[in-house]
Amino acid sequence: MLSIYKIYHIELSIVYPFFGHHIVSKGDAGGDQVKKDEWTIDTGSCRDSSERLAAMLNQSFAGLSGSRGEGPWEVSPEDNRVRCSLTIEKGREDFCARTGIALAEFIVSEREPCLLRQWMHKKYGPRGDQVEADVMISEAIALLDGETDFEPDLAGWGRSRRIKRWGQPFADFMLENGFIHLDGFLRFRMKEYQDEVKEAAETTIEERIMERQYQEFMSLLQSMVEWQEVRVPAVHVLHSGGHAFKLLDEKMRPLEKEAEAAGDPALEEEPPTERDDQEEESLLVSRLLAASPRYLYIHTTDPEAQVIRTILGIFGERAALCPDMPT
Repeated sequence: MLSIYKIYHIELSIVYPFFGHHIVSKGDAGGDQVKKDEWTIDTGSCRDSSERLAAMLNQSFAGLSGSRGEGPWEVSPEDNRVRCSLTIEKGREDFCARTGIALAEFIVSEREPCLLRQWMHKKYGPRGDQVEADVMISEAIALLDGETDFEPDLAGWGRSRRIKRWGQPFADFMLENGFIHLDGFLRFRMKEYQDEVKEAAETTIEERIMERQYQEFMSLLQSMVEWQEVRVPAVHVLHSGGHAFKLLDEKMRPLEKEAEAAGDPALEEEPPTERDDQEEESLLVSRLLAASPRYLYIHTTDPEAQVIRTILGIFGERAALCPDMPT
């Protein structure tokens, strides 16, 4: 059954077949037949922010005009509050539901970056690198939205989930109240949302700290390669995939035998043990640093592997990729 949305202007009725309620715009209802609904939203921000909210709200009610012809929601010039005054005969719940979704979208679009910036300032201080803060805010929002390089089909699902999750509490509140202060609602009624945003900020900060520590460690290793004495003419790294590595000298002899002959305990054969990726990478890098080759030839079928990229980053111009695997 087709739902009908009616707005009565004196004796002329206009029918919009995509909602489900009857509305009499202000001044058109006669007598005390239907109680007028009035809502006021305090954004607690500047006029520009209030106008953006009014525009988002009015997008949900295309065809329904206020006194200025832009929609039922208008920004008051006196206090920058967003107001709506309508007489709704039926469908009040649907009107509030649509308004609640728009308010939740406004929170996610406008307030979420501000909340993230507050957490960044608490960690780094207000005088921190603003460019880096902007990048981290973008990364945190991408984390909240579920955007990853590995699952592009899920991009944006987190944003939709947050808007849907918090649209209902806004709608329920507006059904019972004619005034809402957005910052107060966010602070006292959206604790779960604040916790989620805080967790995303903390995760982003931790990842950035780890990345910075990794880059500093890489710089230290690069300095070691640059300044330490060359010990062998060349080393061949044979990588057959995963953690399978074999090191050969310039004459294609196993490097471990030379290490044993030299009595270097750092390069001696170790008994097989269970190691994770980081331990395997560290062990390989340590062996190569101890060997200190003038040239490093990496034979691999997987040049994009993390450990290969790490070795290339450390040894720089000394290292070269070789697509062929010596027999």
